[in-house]
Amino acid sequence: MSNRRITKKFHSRYLADFFVECSQDPEWEKKLRELKIEDKLNTVEAGFPADFAEIFPETQGLNLQYCIERITLVDVPRAASCWWPTDENTHFYMAYPAEFPQSSIYMAIDFPDGHENCCG
Repeated sequence: MSNRRITKKFHSRYLADFFVECSQDPEWEKKLRELKIEDKLNTVEAGFPADFAEIFPETQGLNLQYCIERITLVDVPRAASCWWPTDENTHFYMAYPAEFPQSSIYMAIDFPDGHENCCG
């Protein structure tokens, strides 16, 4: 039981850093833009942002596994979103440790060029 607790602690400790790195990495920005509502990215298949291991070398060997889902604003708890300035181009995401989905955090992202819907 304590191993599970420690695993959760490590996953929770780096979750926000992982999420921020995803929003800053050009490859991950593309992945996030392409997600449809309720689609999910999992680091088991998608890997991690390029700079994550460099910035957080202590995460090597921790076997961190995260998921990111695109969600709607109504799916974001009010306490997490009440201050967000949003418009029609704002995307909403939830990230969580794959093994501990109850430990989720939320983010709103306004992509700079607004062309995410240009072809569909």
